[in-house]
Formats: sequence, C-alpha cells, structure tokens
Amino acid sequence: MFGKKRNSGAAPSSPEISLLGVGTRFEGNIRFRGTLRLDGLVRGAILAEPGGGAILVINRNAAVIGSVVVDSVLISGHVEGDVIAQQRVEIYRNGILKGDIYTGEIMIEGGAEFQGACHMIRDLHPDQQKALLDRAAAPGGREVQIRGADEQGEFDGRYTA
Repeated sequence: MFGKKRNSGAAPSSPEISLLGVGTRFEGNIRFRGTLRLDGLVRGAILAEPGGGAILVINRNAAVIGSVVVDSVLISGHVEGDVIAQQRVEIYRNGILKGDIYTGEIMIEGGAEFQGACHMIRDLHPDQQKALLDRAAAPGGREVQIRGADEQGEFDGRYTA
C-alpha cells in the first residue's frame, strides 16, 4: 500500500487512447503513442516508438493493409502485412493475419487464421534484434487484396503494402 513501488517488468504504458472509428478509411502512415483502437480501414503502416508500451487493438470489422510496428497488438480483424511487436502478438478467433510476425510472445486462439512465418525475437542479442527489426520494417512492396464490410458498406481492393 505505502512504500516501494514494484516494477512488473512490463514496458511503461501511456494513458493516451486514440480511436479510428467505424466507417473511417485512412490512407497513409499512422504514428501513435499509448493505445490505438482501430474499427475502420487503414492503408499504410502503423508505427509506435519501441519500448513506449504502445498497444494496437484491431477490432473485428477493422482492416490494416500495411506493416505494423508496435510493442503489442491484439488482432480480431484483418491484417495484410508484416507485424513487428517486441512484446506480444495476440490473434483472436475472428482475426486474420497474412504476413510475417516478429515478436517476443505470441498467442493464437482457435479459429484464427495466420499465413506467414513467425520469428521469436525475445532471446536474441539486442544487436541481432535491432538488425532483424530494421530489415523487417523496410517496405516490401507486397500486393494484397482485401475485402471487408463496415457500417458504411463493403470495401474491396488491391493495394501495395
């Protein structure tokens, strides 16, 4: 109650919470701190400063076409692109991830779809981690096709991630 504060070992998290709501369609790169909750469509990279405790929540009707670089990501929607999450990746039963994962921990719930390779980075030397993450964060020029629906109607398209 009083006295010493215990350190849980987790990265510090920010109280900042951002939202891209249902029906939102965003093209370009997003940089954020804290927590970003996504309920719309993003075509571009989603980036957060490593070690800042950034959390990306991709809800069921949301889609990301591009790379994700955060501390932790929770996926219930659709992601087409590589995911770099130094702490943790969670893919829930409605989640779809088509791309490679670079992470310290992973959880994939039954019914989820994952197509790609998974690279566990937790036990790598920091220099090896940095080299791997720098290489993974470079644009890949991968063409993807995505379909989905939101309250504004359906979206369908072919994009370069």
